[in-house]
Amino acid sequence: MSESKVYNFTVNIELDSNKKAVFTYFQDGQQVSGGGVVTERDSLGIYTLNEETQKRGFLFSAATFSNHEGDCAKDFSYEVTNAGTVINISDTDENSGTACMIFTVSCNGEEYQSEDPQFENKEEV
Repeated sequence: MSESKVYNFTVNIELDSNKKAVFTYFQDGQQVSGGGVVTERDSLGIYTLNEETQKRGFLFSAATFSNHEGDCAKDFSYEVTNAGTVINISDTDENSGTACMIFTVSCNGEEYQSEDPQFENKEEV
C-alpha cells in the first residue's frame, strides 16, 4: 500500500455584516478554493484554523459530504483533532465523481457552516 498524499490547508473564518461565516482557504500562503481534484487513493486533507480565527473563538465541530455527481461522498470521512482547531478529511478515492463538503464550526455558542468546496475523484492514470 502506498503512502497517503497529504494536502495541508490553513483556514481563516470571519463573520460578514449579515453574521454569515466566510471561510477562506490557503495552501503555502496562497489563497485556494479548499477543494480540488484527487487522483491518489487514500489522500488526507488537513485543515487548520489560523491563529486569528482561533482567537475569534471558532472551532471545527463536523463535516458533511454529499454527492454532486457520481457516488463518491461515501469515500470521505472526517476527524476533529487538536481541541477543534484541526479537521482531517480522509478520501479513499474508491469511486469517481464530485462530492460537496460542508464544514460546521462553532463560535461563542453559535454554529456556522461553510460554503461548499467541491472535490472531484478521478481514477489514477
